[in-house]
Amino acid sequence: MMMEVGSLWEAITPSAPKCAKLTGAVTADVVVVGAGYLGLSSALHAAEAGIDVVVLESHQPGFGASGRNTGFVVPSLKTSLGPSEVVAALGADHAERLLKLVAGSGRAVFDLIARHGIECDPVQNGWLQPAHCRAAEETLHARIPPLLAAGVDAEWLDRNAMLKRTGVPSLHGGIRVASGGQITPLAYAHGLARAAISAGVRLFGESPAKGIEPDGQGWRVMTAGGEVRARRVLMATNALIGNLLPELRASIIPARVFQIATQPLPPALRATLLPDMAPVADTRRHTFALRWSPDGRLVTGGMVPPLPGRMALARRLFANRLRRIVPDLPEIRVDYSWTGIIAGTLDFLPRMMRLKPGIDAVIGCNGRGVALTTALGREIGPWLAGQVADADLTLPLTPPRPIPFSRISGLGPHLILPVWEARDAFEARFR
Repeated sequence: MMMEVGSLWEAITPSAPKCAKLTGAVTADVVVVGAGYLGLSSALHAAEAGIDVVVLESHQPGFGASGRNTGFVVPSLKTSLGPSEVVAALGADHAERLLKLVAGSGRAVFDLIARHGIECDPVQNGWLQPAHCRAAEETLHARIPPLLAAGVDAEWLDRNAMLKRTGVPSLHGGIRVASGGQITPLAYAHGLARAAISAGVRLFGESPAKGIEPDGQGWRVMTAGGEVRARRVLMATNALIGNLLPELRASIIPARVFQIATQPLPPALRATLLPDMAPVADTRRHTFALRWSPDGRLVTGGMVPPLPGRMALARRLFANRLRRIVPDLPEIRVDYSWTGIIAGTLDFLPRMMRLKPGIDAVIGCNGRGVALTTALGREIGPWLAGQVADADLTLPLTPPRPIPFSRISGLGPHLILPVWEARDAFEARFR
């Protein structure tokens, strides 16, 4: 995973319960492949609904994007997705369900944290999306009525109000979603794993699925050391699907994202820069995102061109970007840098796919994984237990939709990055 310096979240998160390898043959009602947020939330809620669940994880819980993201709790879809766009993509019924689920997804995260006593430094002081230019500010302002109509607890902050919340004078007015916030992402994954185990889920680590075969009325999922026989399989691998199910891999755009964390900065800086500990992500095509870590570091990141030495390049580029956008910073150094892969879709909407009768998958969170997968898992668990009908799901069950040139699709966002950044800079200066 190119982790040359190491993840801050690994450094500040206590170890998870060690999940042993699967050995021998076991049976279950459902086997979940992948112990990230989606797999763990689904397994937890399925076990609470009364069924026997096994989770297979190729490494340990939270290894992938669930333990490497910025920890933003964002109860909103991408800015470009208003109700009309979601209706056009999903139809009126499923659009209404998804918008309602997304509107409540921040509360779903923090309620689950409270219910299970998950120690992950939760801060629910809102999520901020300021505009990077006047034109983007007008676009965001027009989004407020449909967001409110969809049930999102959004409010408009003018430029002065946003400045008080961010401390960054170059940013314009924008949206605050009150139910959003931030967590320590790896600690949240570990907490979900503990909660799932307490609910009766059998969670096996270091047990990548090697194959899936029909087995009577169900399926047999094989690992190097054993196998699970279950009537249903839920694929919750997100971008780390590998070659297990090629049709699933072909339905996403994997994008590699890099993060950096500075040294601990003077406490006085917190009085003016993100004083509420509310994370910020602006409207640039190459989003500028920023948050405080629990130990007083600034965390930011994004994508870098596909060049040699990308981790070193990420450290340099994002440190320079931070100095350029945030005024009056003391001298900073990069203490941590790490990388992970997110799964995108062409329309920026998640997918719920039926690969074969009894094998389903949810994939494509497009950088909104913390809140969205937690909320989806709360619905998927009872569905796996037979308490929710297919027709009543938030997302329609569809076949995989292959993306053209899927094997190289992940290069696309990185190759177009210079164009995005040039347009962002032009708009910030002249628009």
